[in-house]
Amino acid sequence: MSTSTETSENTAATIPGGSARTPLGPNEPGRSGWRALAAFAAAIAGALAAVLALELGGAVAIEALPGLSTPDTAVTWASGLLKYAYDLLMAVACGCLIAAAFFLPGREGDRSRLAAQSWRWLRVGALATGLWALVALARVPVDYADTFTLSFPDITLPGTWSYLTQSEQGQSVALAALLAAAATAVAARSFTVVGAACAAVLAIAAAVPPVFSGHSAANGNHQIAVDALLIHVVAAAFWAGGLFALFIARRSPAVAARRYSATATLAYPAIAASGLIVFVANVAITDLWESAYGRIALAKLAVLAVGGVLGWAHRRRTLPAVEAGDRRAFIRLAAVELALMGIAFGLASSLSVTPPPSTELPDPNAAILGFATPGPMTFSSVALDWYPAVLVCAAGLTLVGFYLAGVRRLKQRGDSWPWYRTALWIAGWAVIVLVTSTGLGKYGMVLFSVHMIQHMVLNMLAPILLVLGAPITLALRALRPDRAGGPREWILAFIHSRFSRFVSRPLIALVIYLTSLYVMYFTGIFEWAMREHFGHLFITAHFLAAGCLFFWIIIGPDPKPRPLSYPAKVLLYFVTIVFHAIFGLTLMMGTDLIAADWYTQLDLPWVSDLLADQRAGGGIAWAFGEIPSLIIIGVLIAQWSRSEEREGRRLDRMADRASASGHPEDDPHEAYNAYLAGLDQERR
Repeated sequence: MSTSTETSENTAATIPGGSARTPLGPNEPGRSGWRALAAFAAAIAGALAAVLALELGGAVAIEALPGLSTPDTAVTWASGLLKYAYDLLMAVACGCLIAAAFFLPGREGDRSRLAAQSWRWLRVGALATGLWALVALARVPVDYADTFTLSFPDITLPGTWSYLTQSEQGQSVALAALLAAAATAVAARSFTVVGAACAAVLAIAAAVPPVFSGHSAANGNHQIAVDALLIHVVAAAFWAGGLFALFIARRSPAVAARRYSATATLAYPAIAASGLIVFVANVAITDLWESAYGRIALAKLAVLAVGGVLGWAHRRRTLPAVEAGDRRAFIRLAAVELALMGIAFGLASSLSVTPPPSTELPDPNAAILGFATPGPMTFSSVALDWYPAVLVCAAGLTLVGFYLAGVRRLKQRGDSWPWYRTALWIAGWAVIVLVTSTGLGKYGMVLFSVHMIQHMVLNMLAPILLVLGAPITLALRALRPDRAGGPREWILAFIHSRFSRFVSRPLIALVIYLTSLYVMYFTGIFEWAMREHFGHLFITAHFLAAGCLFFWIIIGPDPKPRPLSYPAKVLLYFVTIVFHAIFGLTLMMGTDLIAADWYTQLDLPWVSDLLADQRAGGGIAWAFGEIPSLIIIGVLIAQWSRSEEREGRRLDRMADRASASGHPEDDPHEAYNAYLAGLDQERR
């Protein structure tokens, strides 16, 4: 046996999930070194792009103004370069952890444990998340100095601690560092696919907090800008990080390349569309060339466009070569694409310290609402004055698109799918978009009564439509089984997971559903949700998720881990009706204004009595349940009737088989008659 073969086999044997039957291949160390050099060169290219953007964009050439403190140039440089390192490590960490969890099947013979390459990705991801957490902590004193225009010698420990604990920017970076550290701990100790998936979820969560405290969160369109930036950051982590993971792999199995290709196909359009939305929300057309922020943003969009062309070339040319066993063309093109991604990250980091063009807000409320204070509510203002909820619209378009693609696949296969389920799914998302993105989205922020309409629709009406669309059943029928473990297998694993079994307990689902009524409004959570965009997104997601969970148990045709009898379903639903009525009556008779500071701060001139509006919201909560109740009762009766019919047909088939076999004792009807006769004889 040759030395190279022995080294490969021994290396494989030392890694959990490794196999001596799958050696790394000849000359792999040299190739690994070349790839490491190429990745390092891409990082350097991004750093140079950040330096040029900071210098040419004017972020570090700040003119001193009389009476105002001048920012320290060294602090500005440090802030921009640390932001670049932060973003780069975030992408590497998320990409490697996602690849470890989802790009390859588990170990041969034990699919729950990681294969050798997945284990390597997990270790690289653990290292990257650890460095990411350290860079996040290093950003705190630098961002503190940058925010308060201090020089490095002026930074003090008490001031840094105050910034960390009391400012929104400091808290967001600290939370990101904490989540990244948690991802590091999980990744470092995991050898299973589930552990890698948990680490990936923690890493993606760590990428989110700083989005809510940057430039986009402070402009006049901050709701639109922050929603789009969330999509942009997460999609970039999938696109750039996934490519890096595939690039550093010792081998690129076809299944990993195929799964990354599917991920990139979704991620790149999300990056392009969300980046354009952020750009438009932050920069006026007249400021494109006149402001440094606009010029850097245009350069970033151009780099992303070139990266998209290279990604298309990957899909058309090099990925088929990878499937055929040839990696060289992929490596060359991926190295160039990684360099472009590094440049895009460098330009993005310079944008974080380059102030966008200042715009005069139309009124003071625009800074906290994200839009100008609306006038009196009319039909035209509700129907025509749209303010799109970007995350909701993106989720709706994506999930409707997936649903229609699944229906199309069934049709092509010759299978049928009820048209009304498709209509219900589309109607459910249409209702969600209408109550969040039309004028109702604006008035829901300033009027409690309109907010209650949104709550009832998101918590009661839309979930009914969505669960009756049976998306899980469609996915299980449309997705092809994958021996390597694909989306279909992940769905089945989630349905039968401990988490799913726990939340599908009737009492647990009922408690989760009712918390959106009482805990949300009779604590300080509601006012927090009105003031913070993250809180607003949270309660929107909670309303929808809690409603979908509850109605999935009550009327959902999709498979569930805990089937419930129809009498129990009816009883459970009537319990919710009672609590809804009590909640509505409590609001109607209340004398204390909920979120009083928020509504009085807005000071709408056309709203004379805030308490009367709140009582109107209570009346909406009390009366809105009538229509959903009729739907639920009708669906339960229909499902119960069909269930009895199916049971009757099953018993008839058993009786026919018993008669044909000559064994009348196997006839369920005869067995039941004999049981009744035995009871009658006992009474005598």
